[in-house]
Amino acid sequence: MTFGPQGDLLGTVSFPATASASTPPFGVLLFNAGVIHRVGSHRLNVKLARVLAADGIAALRFDLHGMGDSIRADGRLSYKEQVVADLRAGMDLLQNLTGTRHFALIGFCSGAMPSYWAAQADARVSAIVLYDALYFATARSVLRYAGVRLMRHGFGPKAWAVWSRVALRGAVGAWGRIGRLFRRNSTTGWVETANADSDADARIDPQALGQSLLALAQRGTGVMVFSAGTDFSAVNYAGQLRESLGLAQTEHDRLLFTHLPDIDHAVTTRVAQQQWIDTVHHGLLRLAPTAQEPTS
Repeated sequence: MTFGPQGDLLGTVSFPATASASTPPFGVLLFNAGVIHRVGSHRLNVKLARVLAADGIAALRFDLHGMGDSIRADGRLSYKEQVVADLRAGMDLLQNLTGTRHFALIGFCSGAMPSYWAAQADARVSAIVLYDALYFATARSVLRYAGVRLMRHGFGPKAWAVWSRVALRGAVGAWGRIGRLFRRNSTTGWVETANADSDADARIDPQALGQSLLALAQRGTGVMVFSAGTDFSAVNYAGQLRESLGLAQTEHDRLLFTHLPDIDHAVTTRVAQQQWIDTVHHGLLRLAPTAQEPTS
């Protein structure tokens, strides 16, 4: 189907497998991960949409403006404003087709922040899945990664050369972070992550982001922070993101953290794909909206 104000967005709707007189509990939006078009990495969006349809849940997988089969935007809106507008257009389409007023957004990698922005802008978003987009390090994750590297390289001359380069890069990185901290403290106009237009923005404050995700959960919007584990340099233990976001001691029914240590970021193997689909499916059912209607 084509949709949007100018009819320049293109997507595919998967309707529930069996006809029902009742409105589905929520609809699901699946969209681009990086430059991959609407089928998703290794066709994950197609596979997940079919699983959801078999469970009575309608799903729209579509291309954002300028991606896949959707036409390029006119450039009047910023990146953040445009992706939020695209997601709202997708919700409008699915609402008109199915009658549902609740939606879950699956943010795969670079799609995570658009899902988060849309949840802040539109009360119809009842749940968001942020998959493998956050890589905040902790002291424990750095030590675990260093231990793995040490065991792999050993203690010979070549190993010491590798570790010297790693130490030098670490010192340069630490100096850069100190410089950014001083610049931040000397500037009154620093903007939080939620107001940044660039993806993977260097100004991301993990503590502020954590509090914003908690606020969404307290408002009633389900949040699932989901990470893969085979890239050991990024997220290498289950509690890393919860700790880095300042939520280690925080529990909320609508705030989930999930880590699968045996799948890769792109979810390449069939076994990994089944794990990913099952995890997202079960997470969505757990975060299904209540009977309350969304407020404006």
